[in-house]
Amino acid sequence: MTSQLLKRTTPLLAALLLAGCVSYSGIAPQSTQTSAADLALSNPTTQWPAAKSWEILHDPVLSNLIEQALEQSPTIKLANARLAQVAAMASAADSNRYPEAGIGASVTPEHFTENGLYPPPYAGSVYSTNLLMVNARYEFDFWGKNHDLLVAAISQEKAAMAEVQSARLLIEASVAKSYYTLASNLAQKAIVEKILTQREELAHIAQQSLVAGLETSQDLKATEQAIPAVKASLSYLDEQISLSRNALAALIGKGPESTVTLVAHFPTDVVVSAPTSVPAELIGRRADISAARMRVEAAGKQIDAAKTEFYPNVNLSAFAGFSSLGFSHWLDGSSRDYGVGPAISLPIFDGGRLRANLSSKSAEYDMAVESYNQTLINAVHDVADNLTSLKAVGQQLQLQNELLRSAESVYQIAQQRQQAGLVNRMAVLSAQSSLLNQQSLAIVLQARSVDYNINLVRALGGGYNEQTAFQATTSNTH
Repeated sequence: MTSQLLKRTTPLLAALLLAGCVSYSGIAPQSTQTSAADLALSNPTTQWPAAKSWEILHDPVLSNLIEQALEQSPTIKLANARLAQVAAMASAADSNRYPEAGIGASVTPEHFTENGLYPPPYAGSVYSTNLLMVNARYEFDFWGKNHDLLVAAISQEKAAMAEVQSARLLIEASVAKSYYTLASNLAQKAIVEKILTQREELAHIAQQSLVAGLETSQDLKATEQAIPAVKASLSYLDEQISLSRNALAALIGKGPESTVTLVAHFPTDVVVSAPTSVPAELIGRRADISAARMRVEAAGKQIDAAKTEFYPNVNLSAFAGFSSLGFSHWLDGSSRDYGVGPAISLPIFDGGRLRANLSSKSAEYDMAVESYNQTLINAVHDVADNLTSLKAVGQQLQLQNELLRSAESVYQIAQQRQQAGLVNRMAVLSAQSSLLNQQSLAIVLQARSVDYNINLVRALGGGYNEQTAFQATTSNTH
């Protein structure tokens, strides 16, 4: 008995020893992930944006536009389709952990040769080869390959989930920026229209002065020359207003006519409470960073799965059913056919295929890591730039508001002095001109402030939170 067992196991042991010829030594990733500590990120108290940060503006027009854009955007639909595809791949990877079973049936008429294995009456005749069989197969995951592939697929699914959120945030920011660009252009147009009225009044006064001999024709021409320039500014603003409306129409998936009468307004106050520095928690608050990190995790698990290909693989196969020639005894007990047994495959010499595959997976890991590092660096740069610009524009707005209040005061005094007969209309128009210029500059700064606030909401992740977003999927890995 012992000698028979030795005879049976000797080939297996020899094969196991030969398997040592296939090794993955010397193949390993070269890249390392950048951390928050590497970038010297801090932990300031940060008021993170809400999931629907635009709703705090209490602007139903903007909210409606964003909802329409999120519903109609092909970019988001594409991201959702990718998520569905990756989720299906994760389900397929999960199925590899369970036994496979199926039923097969065949009826094959066949003419048997007279000079073959089958004796008369089968030789030289036509009989049907009938088969009805249940087949089952199970792969023993001794080395964890199927588990690693499942975890990799789940990580890819998480990355796709994060990409959906990233696409949504990009659409939200694009709509808000186009909306407030429209608001800025409309506000500037209202000021330029007042400037045009003022320039026309100045030209009328100059005409009267010329008639009265108080001014020369050269003075009149100099005053009139300002009117075409103002009209050109109005034409330019009309173009920009139409372009902003066209952009909003495209974002909500409709034609230009849908936004031709749209009116936009600036928010009454600042949108975001900016942190004092770039927070380390940003790593878990930006969907693009989370997606990049999930791809690194997936690539790492694919390396682990590739390494298991170097080890023996054991499958258990079984079948049971009926097999016969002809139909007369096909389903009789005497036609029963069944069997069960293990199948062992061992990599011995493969021409370098396994090492090449592992090298490829290692290179994919390096690419995923460097993509993550670049995404993280870009995100930190993005937040830092917007914090710097927000701080600067905030200071500029304070100074501009002082200038605006001063110009308003001067204009009011000029009006009062005109009513008292102390100055003429020209003095009032001059004060008004200064006021309109200051109002125009204030709109420019307000538009910049709003734009930086929108950028900061996007840069901080727009209310995205990796832990809550992945909570449902994380439970599937255990």
